[in-house]
Amino acid sequence: MPRENLTDNRLKALKPAKPGERYVIMDAQVPSMGVRVTDKAPLNGSKLKAGQISFIYIARFGGAKQPARRALGEYDIMSLEAARTKAREWAALISRGIDPKEQEAEAKEKAEAEKRERVRGAADRRRKQFERVLVRYIAARRRDGIRKVEEDRNDFKRECLPVWRGKAVGDIQSADVMAVLEKINKRGATRQALNMAQKIGTFFNWCVDDDLIIASPFRAKKVRTTIGEKTSRDRVLSDAEIGALWTATAAGDVYSAVYRLLLLTGQRLNDIAQASWSEIDLDRKTLTVPAARFKSGRDHVVPLTDDAIEIIGKLPRFKGCNWLCTLDGQGPVTIGHKVKTRIDAAMLAALRKDDPEATVPAWVNHDIRRTVRTRLSELDVMDEVAEAVIGHVPTALVRTYNQSDRLKVKRDALMRWEGALKGIVGAEQASNVIPMSGRA
Repeated sequence: MPRENLTDNRLKALKPAKPGERYVIMDAQVPSMGVRVTDKAPLNGSKLKAGQISFIYIARFGGAKQPARRALGEYDIMSLEAARTKAREWAALISRGIDPKEQEAEAKEKAEAEKRERVRGAADRRRKQFERVLVRYIAARRRDGIRKVEEDRNDFKRECLPVWRGKAVGDIQSADVMAVLEKINKRGATRQALNMAQKIGTFFNWCVDDDLIIASPFRAKKVRTTIGEKTSRDRVLSDAEIGALWTATAAGDVYSAVYRLLLLTGQRLNDIAQASWSEIDLDRKTLTVPAARFKSGRDHVVPLTDDAIEIIGKLPRFKGCNWLCTLDGQGPVTIGHKVKTRIDAAMLAALRKDDPEATVPAWVNHDIRRTVRTRLSELDVMDEVAEAVIGHVPTALVRTYNQSDRLKVKRDALMRWEGALKGIVGAEQASNVIPMSGRA
């Protein structure tokens, strides 16, 4: 076989082989390397006039007795310099008893394995992204019948999702958790921050149980030292504050209706705000909070007094909507921070009509429930009945053997409280209406 000092110009000037033939030219610079020219047109899109030109290497591969020809690559896809470099690498491998084909196969397999691992790793990282895990967590909580699952979902979406989106749950550190909680606390919502801390702790414990992370980044001690601890609340509204709240909610809008129903019944906020018309029985004058959304896990029947029925009768109705308290027929009303702030302002305005120096000490919506429970005791309602009114769970034994809804005695208790409430708030006058400025 002829040997030449191959150059690009020489390769481009090569003529195709005669029909049905091939010819080889060996390279003078790199032993055992050459080019093989065929009679066929290039298949690689090359514009060369010559036929297919392949770089070849001839040697005894893998200790074979006879030399063999192997392709290094096609010209115009592989440059001459790249072919010579590869040929020198093959020569070094052969001198060490290594077959370049096996070496390349191993390298290819390794590259493919690394690619598969990268793909798996990327898929695993996506699977462990906070927003994806949160969806699975909420679905699991919903499946398990957790009562406040939708509230949890909304809290996580509002407080955590904006800052943790795209992060793998395993990459979320204690500092990231504290940043979320401290931001809530700086808004003056310490109790909300502590509630959110409890929810975050539960979420990461679930992640550990689901083998998504090895250990939870939530540190209860860090929360206690930085933000504080939950304390049992004992706030009860005074007569003046009850009167101010009644005056502040005299406008008759949906928000006002919720607050007045809370005052009249002593129920939890969401038991009223998320009630449905199908839960109201006007003939029996009751609201039945179904087990699916009641804390004790069983139906809770709430007697409705005449004033409560009157308030419900004035609520707006929307075609095709079952929500009792709704602004637009699309969903239940939400009593958020803005609404509560407006109520506080209206209460303060009502109080200052009689006392310009009056203040409204901080209170939360749940304090209304505690106030009603306390007033029932002051009205000599038996504790057992008062507890039944607000839906506190009796002992397991009583719950098993006493299936009565105690409707009559509960109604008597709430009618007694309604009479006392009227005495506290007095006769309503139109001039007492304190408008709540702004919209939620």
